[in-house]
Amino acid sequence: MRFGIVRNPYKPLAEAFLAKMSACINSVGAAAVPFYPDNAIPEVDMVISVGGDGTMLATARQVKEIPILGINLGHLGFLTNIEFDCLNEKESFVKLRQTFLKITQGRYSIDKRCRIEPVIKRNNEEFACYTALNDVVVKGAIAKLIRLRVAIGGEAVGNFPADGIIISTATGSTGYSLSCGGPIIPPDTAVNIITPISSHLLTARPLVAGNDKEIKIVAEAYHKKVLVSVDGQVDRELAAGDEVIVRKAKFTTNLVRIQEEAFYPLLARKLNWSNC
Repeated sequence: MRFGIVRNPYKPLAEAFLAKMSACINSVGAAAVPFYPDNAIPEVDMVISVGGDGTMLATARQVKEIPILGINLGHLGFLTNIEFDCLNEKESFVKLRQTFLKITQGRYSIDKRCRIEPVIKRNNEEFACYTALNDVVVKGAIAKLIRLRVAIGGEAVGNFPADGIIISTATGSTGYSLSCGGPIIPPDTAVNIITPISSHLLTARPLVAGNDKEIKIVAEAYHKKVLVSVDGQVDRELAAGDEVIVRKAKFTTNLVRIQEEAFYPLLARKLNWSNC
């Protein structure tokens, strides 16, 4: 079995750390192949994403349906499944070896996460297309109001003066959408969330729509700078009259699960609700 190891290029790990991880993998009869996001994907059976949720998002965008095991070295880590305690490195590596052994024995499950596909249409033709696991954001490139015309499933919803708007998957409901007042949705729920950012319309509230419904956004601005941001990692500038169509993607992100933890206890632990 071959494991690809992806690490955040902006937060390089010590070579000694990677050497120890590779040794853990080799010790269970598997092979380790380190590579960076956006490099060519080697032939692997599974990808290990080492970092936080940002590294996971970049990895998921690149590897498509190759299973991903997330090892969290960051903060909240909603997408990652394994916590690595850098202060107890020796014990953490022992647990990692046990994890890799379980995987080689087939003792894991796959959590399929829906993705969304934002398409930019210009003059009624598709101009650009991306996919996102967390969210798609339409926003002004400078701190000025924009107006957003929104339709869901071909039905007009309204015009929203705001700083921008977030189209989030259920997986992404604990990300940017949550910080803007959006609801928390279990990741296996087949919905998308539409969350205005600092709307000047006091009656504007987050909306939930089935993920089989296309969401269309047309942004109008007195200034010219309007952007589409995909998972907070890929930005594309919009021209006047461009439409952003957000629809369900054709493939899923497949997350490897070793430690099964129910969603609501996980939520309470990550957000520290039980200690309030």
